[in-house]
Order: sequence, then structure tokens, then C-alpha cells
Amino acid sequence: MNIAIYSRKSVDTGKGESIKSQINLCKDYFSKSNNDCNFTIFEDEGFTGSNINRPAFQNMMESIKLHHFDIVAVYKIDRIARNIVDFVNIYDELENMGVQLVSVTEGFDPRTAVGKMMMLLLASFAEMERMNIAQRVKDNMRELAKIGRWSGGTAPTGYTTHKVMEMGKKVTYLKLDTDKGKDIRKMFEMYSLGYSTFKISKYFDEKGLYYPPKTIQNILGNPVYLKANKSSIKYMETKGYIVYGEPTGKGFLPYNRRPKKKGKKIVGKDKFVAVSAHEPVVDIDLWIKVQKKVDENATQPHPRVSQFSFLAGLVRCNKCGKKMTVSPGRTRKNGSRVFYFRCYNKDCDAKFLRIDVAESCIIEEIKRYINKDHLVQEITSKNKNMNLEKDIKAIKRKIKENDKAIDNLVDKLAILSNEASKAITRKIEQLTKNNQALKESLLINERSNLVSKMKNDNIDALHSQIVKFVNSEDMDIRKIIVKTIIKTIDWDSDNGTISVELLG
Repeated sequence: MNIAIYSRKSVDTGKGESIKSQINLCKDYFSKSNNDCNFTIFEDEGFTGSNINRPAFQNMMESIKLHHFDIVAVYKIDRIARNIVDFVNIYDELENMGVQLVSVTEGFDPRTAVGKMMMLLLASFAEMERMNIAQRVKDNMRELAKIGRWSGGTAPTGYTTHKVMEMGKKVTYLKLDTDKGKDIRKMFEMYSLGYSTFKISKYFDEKGLYYPPKTIQNILGNPVYLKANKSSIKYMETKGYIVYGEPTGKGFLPYNRRPKKKGKKIVGKDKFVAVSAHEPVVDIDLWIKVQKKVDENATQPHPRVSQFSFLAGLVRCNKCGKKMTVSPGRTRKNGSRVFYFRCYNKDCDAKFLRIDVAESCIIEEIKRYINKDHLVQEITSKNKNMNLEKDIKAIKRKIKENDKAIDNLVDKLAILSNEASKAITRKIEQLTKNNQALKESLLINERSNLVSKMKNDNIDALHSQIVKFVNSEDMDIRKIIVKTIIKTIDWDSDNGTISVELLG
């Protein structure tokens, strides 16, 4: 049996067991039960156990890797290491190489039940320490992210990482690749005009630049590309983000924007964005247009695109509210065919709508808005009843009143009996629930108000799309543009009328 005896002592103080005594105790322990023992001594005198950078110890570990020993014997466990993580790492390394570690005075012998128990106990402590270290690393990454520093990982598409000196330390930030930034801006613009991620990917592929549709989808939802100003900060707050930093006009750095699900547990719900130092790609107006499109595409059914009408997917039955689909009529004697919009609901008795009639009607309707004054009047009248500012002020005032009432009731609890305090407690709970509902309503109103304020800026973009639509006779182009102009088309078959709701 080949046994490595390791002994260590920090300084020779005359106290405790000397290195010689440690070695003798180890030899006696094994010699009593086995006469066929070959001992090799490794001594580190004057070295601390707080780390493993000791010459004799390192020599011993190298010899073990060459399979020279069956057992490593020590006087006490702390001779190997005083740091529990270092000790368990050493133990794991020895175990992987088939070498047993034995402490002759503490009964730490893997051949005994007590020894195995001690191993498991120490391993559990080490696991806890590793978890604590991982949490500290995660917390450190969070703190770096909160002040806008890049904390590691793959940089978002269009960005690289670069290091700068701050207060004598190297710190990392994102840096925009100007050419790729232009590509990403184009992606946002195309998506806002109704192009799918597949068509955007195809567009760039034809130019020799390949961006997979999934990558484009991820880009469109990543706040790293958004310019940080007062409006965008308010918008991100309404979307559930905590926002750190001031509106400097630079880009955001998101954290936990896509929480992961492990079983039934949602990991990473505390999402936030921090204003960083990198150049952004899009402003809040374009960002909101794209997010609205993303939401619509995620929640609404995707009708099959028809080659027979640029209105496919927009026409809705006024009777039952269902979408109307393209349906061919009978073939005429001359070989021509008329196509109709038919209600998707088979139980609905709504009359069919001829596609050529519907298209002519819609084109004439859209032509009206070539006159920008008519467009402004239409958008303004649609939103004239949205008194959001007044509602927001009223909700905030009510929340403040409830908070004050809760504070007063809490003060009374201290002087009331247990029986009397029950009614007060119920009232506090009721006011708290009421405040929660008010805050949710406030969030919805503030989000609507933010979008509403931007409608004036959107009118110019909407008018530009109307002009393009009217001047084009290409069906494929009209298919794309019409979805940026019209929200829905309602067909009232009883009265034979078509009504249009514009976007904006």
C-alpha cells in the first residue's frame, strides 16, 4: 500500500503538534493494521492553510496524478486546507483519481460510516458556499447593469463591446457598428410598414446580408436599440420595467427582459432597463409603432394571404363580428370569374361582398385623405372623447386619499383593543385592495395617454402612406401599405354599406 503523508505547520512556535509528530502519528495509524505500507513524506513548514500554493503539497498532487499513491494521510483535515471550498475541491480531485483521503486523529476515513457522513456534511457546506458565490456574482452583474455597464455574454446584434478606464478600473460598454445600425433601423421601419420578419430577412439576404427571422424578431423587442428620453422611460415603466438612469438620449441596457420558466417557477421576473452609454438605433415613435404591430401579430389570427385582393384579412362582418374570407364565384362563359368576401361564420346569413366593389369603394375612401386637413379632422374626431389627463389626475388623487386614510387607521390601531382593531384592519385591507386596482387602472391610462400624445407625429407618417397607396397600382405593394393605413373594414350586408376605421 503506497501512502503519501502530508504535514504542514505555519510557524515553529513550540505549540501544537510538530511536523515530526504529525508524521509519526500517521505512520502508527496504518502500521497497526497493515505491515505492508510504503510511506512518502511531503512537508510544508512555514506555509498557511488559507490557500493551496505550497510547494510540497503541489509536488504531492503531481505525483498523485501519476498514480504513485493509494492513500493521502494527514494528521488533521485543516493540514490540507482551512478553506472549506479548497478542501472539498481537493477531496473531489483525489476521489476522481481513486485516492482515499484519511485524517488519522478525526476519524475522517472513507472506509468508515462516520467518515462518509463527514464527507457528505462537508460537501453540503461546500455546495452552499458555491451557491453563495454564484448569487454574489449574479448580484454583482445586476449592479453593473443598473449603472449601464455591460456585464458579459454575447453582445446584441449590431453592437460590439469595448473597454474604457473609469476611476482607475477597466469597465465594459457596448459600441454601435454604424453599418449594422442602419440595417437594424431599416428592420424597424419595414416591420412598422407591415413587412413580416420573413420578408425582412429575404430583403437583406438579397443584398448579401443574412439575418434569420428569429434574430429579427428578437431585435424588434430588445430595448437596447431604443433611445432613452422622457417619453421612452415612461413607456418602459408602463410595460413593467424598473428604469435606472436619466434621459440622456443614449440606449437602454435591459436585464431579465425574457424571464425563464423552470417547471412552475418563473425565474427572473424582476426586469429592468438602465440608461447606458451606447448609441441607440430608433426613437420612441418608431418603437411604439413596431411594438403595436408585434402585439397585433401575436394576438390576432393570421388569415391566409390572398392573391385576389389587397383587402384580405381586413374585412369584417358587421352582423357577427367575424373576419370575411376570399371566396371564388362561378366561372362565367367568357372564362372570367368574380371573387367575393364571405363571412367566415357558416351560421351567419350575411350577404357576400364583391371584391372589386369593395376595393373600388376603399380606394375612393382613402383618396379623400390625400387632403391632409381631412385626415387631421378624422383622427382628431376619433380621439376627442379621450379625456385621459383628467382621468389620470382623478386616479392619482384617489390613491393619495386612500394612502392618507390608511396612515390614519394605522395610527388608531395602537390605541384600540384587539376586538376593536379587527374592523380597522379589515378597512385597511379594503383600502389597500382598492389602491391596487386604482394603480392598475392608472398604468393602463398612462400607457394610452402616452400613445395618444404621439398621434400628431403619426399623422405625417400616415399621410405619407396614403399618398403611396393611391399612387401605386401594384397589388403586392398595396397589400403591405393598406395595413399601415386601415385598422378594420366593416361590411353591413343589410344596408349594403362599408365603413372604414383608420389607424392612428
